[in-house]
Amino acid sequence: MGGDDVMACVHDDNGRVRIQHFYNVGQWAKEIQRNPARDEEGVFENNRVTCRFKRPVNVPRDETIVDLHLSWYYLFAWGPAIQGSITRHDIDSPPTSERVVSIYKYEDIFMPSAAYQTFSSPFCLLLIVALTFYLLMGTP
Repeated sequence: MGGDDVMACVHDDNGRVRIQHFYNVGQWAKEIQRNPARDEEGVFENNRVTCRFKRPVNVPRDETIVDLHLSWYYLFAWGPAIQGSITRHDIDSPPTSERVVSIYKYEDIFMPSAAYQTFSSPFCLLLIVALTFYLLMGTP
């Protein structure tokens, strides 16, 4: 991992769901204050976080935001958040799309196991890293 553009839906202690932008440096997620997400919506219901947002397809001269004109692998991870701050997810190999995916055509994305769909997290503080454009796994 590393060099990944991460958009995260984070359920905080106040009951809000926020969209945060991170850039993976090595195995650490560094929060990027310049968040490209717009028209954010987030809900925490039945112990599940759901969110949606818009972001620019391309932001020139910003290496932390990948160009969505290209196809990328999608990686999904989840784990606890403490006071709205993400902590390390506990999956060593989070589920990743089996091939590069383009946002320009509708595709079902296969995830390798239903076991990735379940988790336990103290205080029900759930973090779902909704989209990670996994840059190092292939060429666009």
